[in-house]
Amino acid sequence: MKNIKFYLQAIVVIGLISSCSDDTYTTTEQKSIVNEPKAIYETVYTQQQLANWEKTGSPYLENELDNSSNTLIDPTLAPTAGVFKPLLPESQTRAFGVNPQQNRFWTMIRLIIGNIEDYDEAPLRSCVIKAISEIEKQTNIRFYNAIDDPVTDPIYGFAYPNVRIQMAPLGQSGSSDVGRIGGEQYINIPWDMKNNFNNYKIDGVVGFVKHALCNVAGMYNEQQRYDRDTYINVYTNNIQPANRFHFDKITQNYYARGSFDWNSITLASSYDFSANGAKTITDKSDNELPVNTELSDLDRMFINYFYLPYKARTDVYRELDDVVFDGNNRQLTPSEIQELERYLNNGAYKPSTGGMSQKPW
Repeated sequence: MKNIKFYLQAIVVIGLISSCSDDTYTTTEQKSIVNEPKAIYETVYTQQQLANWEKTGSPYLENELDNSSNTLIDPTLAPTAGVFKPLLPESQTRAFGVNPQQNRFWTMIRLIIGNIEDYDEAPLRSCVIKAISEIEKQTNIRFYNAIDDPVTDPIYGFAYPNVRIQMAPLGQSGSSDVGRIGGEQYINIPWDMKNNFNNYKIDGVVGFVKHALCNVAGMYNEQQRYDRDTYINVYTNNIQPANRFHFDKITQNYYARGSFDWNSITLASSYDFSANGAKTITDKSDNELPVNTELSDLDRMFINYFYLPYKARTDVYRELDDVVFDGNNRQLTPSEIQELERYLNNGAYKPSTGGMSQKPW
């Protein structure tokens, strides 16, 4: 077990700081502009959270932080429950939230693919499944198909934190929440992406879903960084007034890895939320920013720093997938994975029963 402390420090957050950043890693390459339709995508905040943000620099107040620094996953819950928040006084959790004091991450992200298509092989549904698969291959996030599970836990009675991917309610745009909010939450797909699917490039549709899933996993949008004014121009007068908050900085209760990331899948492109057809965001030389459709190295580092890739099981044994990354995107060796798994289970060996196969998407 002599190296286990090193592995854990590379994978998860150990310390707690209200506003913290790690500028060790940099990404400076910029991509060329891709001319393609892009669906409007909104990050969801309540009116109270927007008021908090304007007043404090963060959507979340101090008394809303869960202080999960000294807790572990509840030993009575299987990772498929998706829950880190302690349910019993003595229960503990290994992961932290959007900042290390906010408990807004998951064990496994529970997904339900809703009414996006009428049959399994339809193109939009295929794009959603492709987005899920690509994130699982590149990061430690694992998704659990919760379509057949009950709404509430049969033992503890809490509402399972499901993410339902569905067509947007009438008149609404594509949207998702940031992090785990408790109970059911939604990724809304805009109707134009379904009704006029052939007008969109496949990479753009898949990238839209991956962006939404990254927000759900706890990532803020890159243009909201506390230090963004060093790197970009934001033209507030060109932005739709109702959507200006998408360009407001978050200056408190955040966690940032690395310097400004031009390639982040969460970075707005130059005409997002334009009210008049003019640019809303550029680099400091007034160059346009493209639509990023792939997770950048820094996107992956953020995710891999906070998540571990658990396999779905019916029991509480913490089984890791065959591919595990540390917080620097290095793939662990089989012996390192075995050592980490033994640590997560207090030295216990994997039971001969308890494994399960997920329902196909």
